[in-house]
Amino acid sequence: MEKMIFRPEFEKDLKRYSNIRKAVRKKIDNLLEAPMGFGEPLKGDLLGFSSCPVKKSFIIIYVYCKECRLRYQEILKCPDCDKTPDETVIFLTFGPHDAAY
Repeated sequence: MEKMIFRPEFEKDLKRYSNIRKAVRKKIDNLLEAPMGFGEPLKGDLLGFSSCPVKKSFIIIYVYCKECRLRYQEILKCPDCDKTPDETVIFLTFGPHDAAY
């Protein structure tokens, strides 16, 4: 099973939108079953990140370390990359589509 890291922004957003917490949890569980290629790769300033929809206009933005190392390590240059296992999913933010970006 993949290791999960929740950034403070994600936890704050989850509290803010607690009415869909169950849907978020289900989406996280599905993502963790097969994280490689699960979400939609983002472009531009968010290259290296992925997003997946939760409900209508709500999305999760995350990084799967193994995928990042294969494709985007030189772009993202995460400061803790060398200490984070490949099988780690880092959940960055969550919220309405326009606010999450």
